[in-house]
Amino acid sequence: MQKNSRAQQALDLIAESTSLRREKHYEEALGKLGEASALYPGFLPLLVEKGIVLFESGRPEEAVDCFDQFLKTEGNAKVGELRDTCLQYLLANCDRGLVENRENVEALLKRAEILQRLRRHEDAIRDYNAALGMRMNEMATILNRRANALLDLDRPEEALDGYNRALELAPANAALLFNRANVLQKLGLMDEAIAGYDRALELRPDLAEAKMERSHCRLSMGDFQRGFREYESRWQTAQLRQVNCGSSQPRWLGKEDLRRKTILLWAEQGYGDTIQFLRYVPLVAQFAGTTVLRVPAVLQRLAKSLECRVSIITNAEPLPPHDFHCPLMSLPLALDTTPGCIPAAIPYLGAQSLEVQNFHGGFGSRARPRIGLAWAGRRKEPLNHTRDMRLEMLRPLLDLDADFISLQKEVPAQDRPLIESMGQISRPAEEFRDFAETAALMENLDMVISVDSAVAHLAGALGKPVWIMLRYSGEWRWRLSRNDCPWYPTARIFRQKVPGDWAGLVSDIVQELMTKWI
Repeated sequence: MQKNSRAQQALDLIAESTSLRREKHYEEALGKLGEASALYPGFLPLLVEKGIVLFESGRPEEAVDCFDQFLKTEGNAKVGELRDTCLQYLLANCDRGLVENRENVEALLKRAEILQRLRRHEDAIRDYNAALGMRMNEMATILNRRANALLDLDRPEEALDGYNRALELAPANAALLFNRANVLQKLGLMDEAIAGYDRALELRPDLAEAKMERSHCRLSMGDFQRGFREYESRWQTAQLRQVNCGSSQPRWLGKEDLRRKTILLWAEQGYGDTIQFLRYVPLVAQFAGTTVLRVPAVLQRLAKSLECRVSIITNAEPLPPHDFHCPLMSLPLALDTTPGCIPAAIPYLGAQSLEVQNFHGGFGSRARPRIGLAWAGRRKEPLNHTRDMRLEMLRPLLDLDADFISLQKEVPAQDRPLIESMGQISRPAEEFRDFAETAALMENLDMVISVDSAVAHLAGALGKPVWIMLRYSGEWRWRLSRNDCPWYPTARIFRQKVPGDWAGLVSDIVQELMTKWI
């Protein structure tokens, strides 16, 4: 009740700010938002209103920061449009500066940066190329930014060449070494990537991002002992430094005896990560006095299907008394997981039988295979463009003699016109409240085909046949060059043979379906 009361007071202050903004009293409006923030820190609607006030008062760069902060937590197309409007305004300012002075390198580099944020990467590269010829003393910096844009276009070999050229000019630059190692990791050259992270850490021992990425390499190679231990460095990275459950109790990493103790287990990152590591909750509950699990609201009902003694709360609820806490992705370390002892008793999650039956009745008789599809992950910034694909790429699959069901809760804006024209894909998931409904739908399917998203993890946790479509670089949990998955025995991995080649991957899936399923 207290939190709801604070939320209502914050909403009232936001409403006052909106009225002041409309009267162009911008400083007073920001003052009201400051009061609301002090009352309810982290309240997302504050960021949107503050971004609008800042933009209308002539502070577009600060406005973009507010919208970006919101979008990192919550996908929202309208807020994305507001952010892009601010970026377009900044782009127009750069264009005016370049009309007045074509040799204005600052404006050129600023425009390239904005173009990248607007996902106009080819245009950004053209500006970086132009800047390279104007400012020789900053070539390393420009080459680095240009390589970043090439990565956004899923052209890692060209990006690697750019980082190499930059390092010839600045060989002791830890950030460049880190970026180069990231590309080597994407290319599957793990030993070389680890050597690059080592060198970056020699120059900057506090570079937690390098330690975390080095842990990903080790995990990809099956070195779970060092990998999961070093993965704890994630709490010092800019990405996760502010992520916490609010507990003042000690973190449990397997040392303390939990008998007659209460432990709080909590979801720390994405929905897919949470689903994958929920498998550890029953193991902890076996020897803990009391186990409490804290998850996002959309996962609460699904988590209740875990077969163990556990209390489940949502992120919106206050923390109960507890003796220790542990983030879910630290449980493999705490429980000393090795590649040979991954908890893989499948299924470890389930659906409510009544909801399963409701979907069954809606489908009617099974005349041909029912295949669930997911081609993009959650629409939260930064969007993972190399992981996701365009719906257009699945056209060859949709020509097969099967019933296709979209498992997308959020259909990417770029795909909406196409899916609206496709009568062969049913779309019940867009109306779902939570993952329990997705699970109930999946129980009525024969198989799931998905990119690396929460949908793939859910299918694996339910024990459904799932074919996972991986970008060339993959991710640590899927290991290297394997088409099976020790985390999910019913999963099969299809990998891009070259970066960005979704067409070839989909062709492989079509051939396999025609041979074994249809």
